Amino acid sequence: MKVCVLGSGSSGNCIFIGGRKTKILVDLGLSPLRVEKSLRALGENAEGVSVIVTHAHSDHVSGIEKFCQKHTDAKVYCHVDCYEGVLSRMGSAKDKLCAVSGDFFVDEVTVTPIRVSHDVPCVGYSFLCEGKKVTVATDIGKMSSEMFESMSDSDLVVIESNHDETLLLNNDAYSYPLKRRILSDKGHLSNASCAECVARLARLGVKQFVLAHLSRENNYPELAFETTKEKLLCCGLCEGEHFTLEIAEQDRMSSLFEIL
Repeated sequence: MKVCVLGSGSSGNCIFIGGRKTKILVDLGLSPLRVEKSLRALGENAEGVSVIVTHAHSDHVSGIEKFCQKHTDAKVYCHVDCYEGVLSRMGSAKDKLCAVSGDFFVDEVTVTPIRVSHDVPCVGYSFLCEGKKVTVATDIGKMSSEMFESMSDSDLVVIESNHDETLLLNNDAYSYPLKRRILSDKGHLSNASCAECVARLARLGVKQFVLAHLSRENNYPELAFETTKEKLLCCGLCEGEHFTLEIAEQDRMSSLFEIL
């Protein structure tokens, strides 16, 4: 499997996952032009792409309608719980949307939805192909036992590290209700909470992590990275030997991960 975060943050999200025959985009909150350019940089194209949507917020779906207008062979999937919200964002591409309720297949890739806690119906996904597994979970208010179980045997996990709590609480541009929403069990995962989750998963054997969906206003890539890395080192885990860690950013692609 190949994995590359094409862009991630409050302004737009899109993750490429490829199998031998399969091209999947998890969410499409970036412009079609940027997605096409990113795919070309990976040696891929947009022909026959399947878009799998986590939820209906605009930073995850804003590019889907124009992408489907241009690439008429694209398929779009979302969990049945999210269907009405995503459908309302599809515009002229509504007929492309398929609802799923459990495991489904995109060619040789088995896709498993994982319910997550957010302020709208939202899921993460695990992708299994030829014995290799990738899990994507962003927009998480809190981690559940179901999520841990679903992630624990992954080869790579893309997980939210949205904000630093101190930066958020001291941000005068954010109202109290907005801060309360972000910090709630239906909001977003903080750096500290993400670090705890990653450390727990690393102790279970997960070795590759990408921290995603960082807030521009309440986080810094270096801060998110160091918070999780420090937690892992405190658990006696060595970078390179027990884990690799990377930050996904809003304005550039991540590394290309090849899971063999």
